Amino acid sequence: MTQHKIAQILNGRVPKKLSEGDFKLAAVLVPIQERPDGDHLLLTLRAAGLNSHGGQVAFPGGRVDPEDEGPMGTALRESWEEIGLEPERVQILGQLDQTTAAGHYLITPVVGLIPFPYDFRLNQAETAEVFTVPIAALLDPGRARLEERAFPSQRNEPIYHFQYERWNIWGATARIIKQFLDLTYDPLSRSSR
Repeated sequence: MTQHKIAQILNGRVPKKLSEGDFKLAAVLVPIQERPDGDHLLLTLRAAGLNSHGGQVAFPGGRVDPEDEGPMGTALRESWEEIGLEPERVQILGQLDQTTAAGHYLITPVVGLIPFPYDFRLNQAETAEVFTVPIAALLDPGRARLEERAFPSQRNEPIYHFQYERWNIWGATARIIKQFLDLTYDPLSRSSR
């Protein structure tokens, strides 16, 4: 990955903002690791006992607190609380478009480069596991599918699934991944052909 190209792509556009309405504001960190075997996205498995999205694959993040300095502040604070990622070790590359989750959260995804290797410290009350998925695997068209809806959605948002090893990555997390790949890695892979 060329982190400068990704930062240039993300900062060269205005992220789409949705109407806040009755939504609870949230932010997530979309953490990229440059590794010897290629770039990886870091994801978490949320603790099963959580009231919201328990047992699901997600990016580190959560609800905006009044003292947070915008979505970036929330994403960095939540990453520290959930997986022990020190905020000063994250190089922010930009933001993606807002999306919704579970019908009542409005999420701002913040993209950041994180170190590899890194000794994560999981808050077991919030995070059961942390794992990475190679970007190359996510770009493989055989790993992604669009779920057909049995009934129309009020928000009309697609439901994507990425299958990697034992992980089914879906919902808002998969929509964020799809947008991230479409904006950043897809143009980069086309330009290297």
